[in-house]
Amino acid sequence: MKKILIIVSATILILVALGFIFKGPLIEVAKDFVTTDMFVTEDTDDFSPGLNIGDMFPQINASYDGVQVNSLNAFAGQKGTIFVVSRSIDWCPFCMKQMIQLNENLNAFELAGLKVVGLTYDKPEAQQPFKDKYSLAYPILSDNDAATVISLGILNEAYSPGEEAYGIGHPGAYIIDQNGVIVGKVFVEAYSTRVDALSLLKLANNLLY
Repeated sequence: MKKILIIVSATILILVALGFIFKGPLIEVAKDFVTTDMFVTEDTDDFSPGLNIGDMFPQINASYDGVQVNSLNAFAGQKGTIFVVSRSIDWCPFCMKQMIQLNENLNAFELAGLKVVGLTYDKPEAQQPFKDKYSLAYPILSDNDAATVISLGILNEAYSPGEEAYGIGHPGAYIIDQNGVIVGKVFVEAYSTRVDALSLLKLANNLLY
């Protein structure tokens, strides 16, 4: 009996050690698993929070690279801008995968004369490791105390001030023309579902050309 206990204890210690050693890869495997079927080709539900098509895109209150950002003008593309609101690139695997996919397809957006701009509620220091790891080549703004998502009307009201997740917006995207008018929007109610990058590009091309 004593021998069995020793073997069991040793096995547990080995498994714990292996779990610690391979923690990073295991986390990545888990992320890939839960996000396997997250992308869809179009927004088919009736969920449509916040500003409407035809509205002017408002002033915002965010930061990027230590600079206050109140307008998207500095980031605007020749034909228009895709403003993608996500939850967190610090802890949300769906948001991370979406932002990575946008980065992988960034050249296609830019060839079409479109610029991509992201926004999350994360503080800049929480965003930076993800930006560095995946060499993101488009700006992801840091919202200032939920000011931007509130002005857009997309604050997730399931969380109250003081809670860790307070300030996240309902994930989605606005398609904005050269005049700052919202010509399209994509918001899927389930936060674990996102319209894929190339489908978003196709929609933008149809609306802006």
